Amino acid sequence: MSQPMKALVLRGGKAAIEPRPIPKAGPGEVVVRTTAASLCSADAACVSGEFPTPDGTVLGHEAVGAVHEIGALVGGFSVGQRVTVASTTPCGQCTDCQRGFGGHCGGTAWGGYTFGISRDGSLAEYFAVPFAQHNLVPIPDGVTDAAALCVPDTIASGSTGPEAARFPLGGTVVVFGQGHVGLAATMTARALGAGLVVTVKARPGGEALAKTVGAHYALNLAEHDIEAEIRQLTAGTGADCAVEASGVVESFPRAVAVTRLGGVVAVLSSYGGPDDASLALPLAQWGRGIGDKTILSTFQRSGSERLGRLLRLIETGRIDPTPLLTRRYAFDEAERALADVTAREPGDIKPLITF
Repeated sequence: MSQPMKALVLRGGKAAIEPRPIPKAGPGEVVVRTTAASLCSADAACVSGEFPTPDGTVLGHEAVGAVHEIGALVGGFSVGQRVTVASTTPCGQCTDCQRGFGGHCGGTAWGGYTFGISRDGSLAEYFAVPFAQHNLVPIPDGVTDAAALCVPDTIASGSTGPEAARFPLGGTVVVFGQGHVGLAATMTARALGAGLVVTVKARPGGEALAKTVGAHYALNLAEHDIEAEIRQLTAGTGADCAVEASGVVESFPRAVAVTRLGGVVAVLSSYGGPDDASLALPLAQWGRGIGDKTILSTFQRSGSERLGRLLRLIETGRIDPTPLLTRRYAFDEAERALADVTAREPGDIKPLITF
């Protein structure tokens, strides 16, 4: 019988810390001793039932730690080495993975997203990484646990839109939504060479944080005529790229509307609920079908090679994601951290949970 550990477990529609056996590393797996973890709205969705999650599942998909045990068929790692793993853990071998769509591993929309959903997650003192050769990555010595913790979900997700859009050097990027994914899109758009970054939120607040991580202008729908002001900021042309990271369906046509002819709309959001007419394209702003606008629907790109590149951005000082960690908790306070994430108080972005 393995030694017991503490884990945050879904039980009867609630989350509670309870003892669980320390996992063993099977073939292709690595067990990590957790040193820091975080939470987001997806964990709250698992508890509420919005994301169907089996009772008894260990929650969590964002963690860093040290290698504890290495399974057969895994090479290149050593016990005690600092590591992290993306929130999506694809196999790296199926058709969709080989085509570069690891987030859809196995041919389903959320196929690569298994931690805390279809398998035990990382909000525990120890967790097992599947397909570790493909998914696990060392943390450079110059990157703190706190900074590295922002990579597995926040930076890995938010950077996918700007990276896929391939906007021109010095171009204009508008980011809708300034939760943790939108803020990550803001900072990585700046790192990728955007000359002008504009953020859009529904309500006032958070402007200072958006500007800290890379925004030149921070607008909100309550106080600004978004289309008019973006036209003014871009000399009438519109943005080269709009990233839709708000998760609000009404933001999709706005993103299309503010994008210039020949521009790109990169959608990072997952829209819930029934089909909604508000997702309809605004025909005039789309160029009535001949505006050469590209619409990308993107899900997190992961894998150890990509995570290594994202960690390098932190190591070399190109981005600093630590301002997104707005509250600190000990692991014994994980239930309170989840409650705070669920409450979504203004100014709260990401919790840092230490072990």
